[in-house]
Amino acid sequence: MFSLLVYGSFFMLSYLVTPEKTAQNFAGQNGLAFGILSFVAESVVTQYVLIFVVILPAMHRQRSRRSALAIAVILFLVKFAVNYGTYLHENGSRAGAGNRLPENSFGWILVVSYLFTLVSSLSVALLVEWVNKSKERIMLEKQKTEAELSALKHQINPHFLFNSLSFIYGKVMKTDKETADSVLMLANIMRYALGTSENVDGKVNIMDELEYLKNVIEINQRRHNHGLNIQYEEQIDDQSISILPLVLITLVENAFKHGDLHDSGHPLHIRISTGVNQLTFYIENKKGKGIKELSNGVGLQNIRQQLKLAYSNHCSFVIRQTDHLFSVTLNITFPV
Repeated sequence: MFSLLVYGSFFMLSYLVTPEKTAQNFAGQNGLAFGILSFVAESVVTQYVLIFVVILPAMHRQRSRRSALAIAVILFLVKFAVNYGTYLHENGSRAGAGNRLPENSFGWILVVSYLFTLVSSLSVALLVEWVNKSKERIMLEKQKTEAELSALKHQINPHFLFNSLSFIYGKVMKTDKETADSVLMLANIMRYALGTSENVDGKVNIMDELEYLKNVIEINQRRHNHGLNIQYEEQIDDQSISILPLVLITLVENAFKHGDLHDSGHPLHIRISTGVNQLTFYIENKKGKGIKELSNGVGLQNIRQQLKLAYSNHCSFVIRQTDHLFSVTLNITFPV
């Protein structure tokens, strides 16, 4: 229908230029019906290539901009050569007919039509991207709602939990300070996990996330009598950054679940740095020899989806693995 609208628009444009020969110019040698059908088929193929082969892959960084531009230019050059060559051939066979559409005018009509097709394809591609993102948001909200409902069925009253931990902390403080500190640390971890530090936009300050991350590391070290090999590095030049909560924590917990952290030759590496409107996080661990939990891939996929919805193209999430090592690199550029 869109192609028919375009065809009709240029038919009227031709009619304003040469009303006497418009039908003859557009019909060609094979008739007006064949001319309309061929134009529609060519337009559909052109817009499909532009939207799904050029524009959308370039927006998702699945294709480089240079490659996308090259495909678009080649497509339009081929179209121009075929359309203009067909026009010259038909005009040559009708030499002396008079009142033909000038060659320069037809060339400009082709150029304008290609620009119009490019703009319309870009508009449709943006619409398709918006619809897809809306579907992803709806799906993520549905998953979040289901998770919240599931949590409500099994939740313990937070106040009861914290009061109980405080009671235990007070009881063991005088006899076992390390255990008491562990209980207090666990209380802080659970308080953070319940979302008490989140902003109105659902994000947390990077310093709160790192404090929680360090508590998780320390709790796991105490569980293993400080026998885990962990190298932690941080360089926080911008402390005002806010990020999605529990993303970094999930990556660290993934290493504790599935990694072998007892090999001093391959310690768990954790590096995080922030600059002006930028965050970089890297984690690498040796793979464990046991059977991996089924939640591993699901958790990483969930993180990737959350990051895509929250940061779109301003974020990269790269997973690398060999036979023995597993690593994740996360880069986020925050809009100014």
